[in-house]
Amino acid sequence: MSLLKSASTIAGSSVISQLIGALSIWLISHKYDMAEVGLYALNYSIAVVGAQVCTFASQLLIPKQHDDELVQNVVFCLIQSTIIALPYAVLTAWLFHQNILFLYLLTLATAWVLISENLALRTANFGFLIFQRISVSVVVLLSILVTHHVQLFYWSWACATMVLTISCILHSFDIRSVAARHLRPASNWHFFKQNIHHITKVGSAEVLAMASSNLPVMLINFWFSALTAGYFSVVSRFCLAPVVIIGNAVRNTIFSKWSIDFRNNTFNYQEYTRVRMLLLVLGVICTLGVFIFYPIVMRLGFSEDWINSIETSRYMLPYLFPALAISPLTVIELIFGSHRYFLRIQLEQLAIVVFAFVVVPYFYKDYATSVILFSSLTFIRYAFIYQKMNKRANLLKDKPVIL
Repeated sequence: MSLLKSASTIAGSSVISQLIGALSIWLISHKYDMAEVGLYALNYSIAVVGAQVCTFASQLLIPKQHDDELVQNVVFCLIQSTIIALPYAVLTAWLFHQNILFLYLLTLATAWVLISENLALRTANFGFLIFQRISVSVVVLLSILVTHHVQLFYWSWACATMVLTISCILHSFDIRSVAARHLRPASNWHFFKQNIHHITKVGSAEVLAMASSNLPVMLINFWFSALTAGYFSVVSRFCLAPVVIIGNAVRNTIFSKWSIDFRNNTFNYQEYTRVRMLLLVLGVICTLGVFIFYPIVMRLGFSEDWINSIETSRYMLPYLFPALAISPLTVIELIFGSHRYFLRIQLEQLAIVVFAFVVVPYFYKDYATSVILFSSLTFIRYAFIYQKMNKRANLLKDKPVIL
């Protein structure tokens, strides 16, 4: 399957997932209120950040892993996430006044989703990857529809996601290949030491990247209100949908393809330039599309609460373009480049989040100011990243064999 066809296939599934997710948010806002949308976004953000903390990028080794190390890799991921999810759930439950067991189940299920996705990416089984992503969204929608109390919805969501994720892992991974030696602490410790550079550098970067993406909604909940966080969540779901749909589709596809190239000690520079141009064109189109059509759509068919989110959509435009046009290209650094630099760029984004949503509100508590600063500084950061990615690609073009 060609790279473009693979990306289109994943993007198609993401469109469906995003539509289901948008419907879920709409149902929550009408069944309860916009403030509950903010609380739902808070719990979701806690889970996805926790998933990265629990796996610490060990699941990203799966597509690159040689066959003789795959079983140990999967076992390590499962054991690691099961253990780390507990203290994470205790900490976040204390900080945000949530139920520990609920956060543990939701966080662990989300972490195992990452493991299952990378098993599918390893074999380029995009059909099953599509099924899994749509199913995760359907679980949320069905949980809203079949429950009549908000707490029952959250518990139904967590438990159903866990059952679904276990089923997906069992489908993609032969559990019979696990032997007693794979479960021994010594074997898992040996695997950790073998891959400590990846886990510490890339793991830290992935955690920081996910934290940077989800901390804003948590901090908006803290500094402003759940209602304001609801507006931000709506914009993130609708305006940033192109980033999720197209950006993640391209990122997953080139991650799978370039991981295979890495195992074969090759790099396709022409493919890189095609991907780069495609992303730039799509970034321009999607940014203009959001600028023109989002206000029209909101005013045509949505309530006043949703119309109030239009201003936030304007603030986020400088963020939207580079997040789609440049961010997926950082995969080249993850696979072929410097793990130290990959960690550095995530630290830079976290610094922007802390400045915009912690330092600024502390001295000047204005929602618009914080979001505009966050969006503008992120745009500047991506401009420097774009130059670095091109330098990396040119270096690999001149010396394609990876040592």
